Amino acid sequence: MPNLTDYLQAGSTSVSDALFARFAQTELTHREFVTYLFLLQWAQHHTETPDLAALGQAAKLRPQEVFGVIQSLTDKKAIRRLNATARDGRQFDQYDVTPLLAQVLAPLDRQAITAQDQASKTVFSQIEVEFGRPLSPIEQQTIGDWLTVDHYKPEMIQLALREAVLNRVYSLRYMDKILIGWERRHFTTPAEVQADKNRHLGL
Repeated sequence: MPNLTDYLQAGSTSVSDALFARFAQTELTHREFVTYLFLLQWAQHHTETPDLAALGQAAKLRPQEVFGVIQSLTDKKAIRRLNATARDGRQFDQYDVTPLLAQVLAPLDRQAITAQDQASKTVFSQIEVEFGRPLSPIEQQTIGDWLTVDHYKPEMIQLALREAVLNRVYSLRYMDKILIGWERRHFTTPAEVQADKNRHLGL
């Protein structure tokens, strides 16, 4: 059975949560996404050309499939092949995995702001007003994660804010506990939260 030493010696790979949160918005298939993750792992631990045969085996791809998937990732601008030069003058290929990261992390075009985006902006401003101060960068990231990673609806965040204000607890951590509690009880709308309160009050 693996122990802590085995775990540490195995190493680790850093993967942005944005890749998983916004995968559905990309053009990648599941097979392409898995292959991309293996390329990302290789890029973080090696500088030489990836062994595509070994990569394909790790990703459970047949040898003839590997090159097709790599080409598709290139066509969809998820990766970019670069020609690099070693210290000894030898030429070799590298795969740049940052194009997909740039896509999922790119800011939204101001001309394409939807009603949902506007509601999200309202959440930020309302919290600042109720807290009576500007939000810190970490607090802004927390709220952004509520919206894009946890997929909490703006109206649920606003309701959690109202609960916090009523209890005079001006803390995102307190709001987070409220939101997690509602999520565990499968409450996704303010109406469901109110109905639960009414049941407890016998209304």
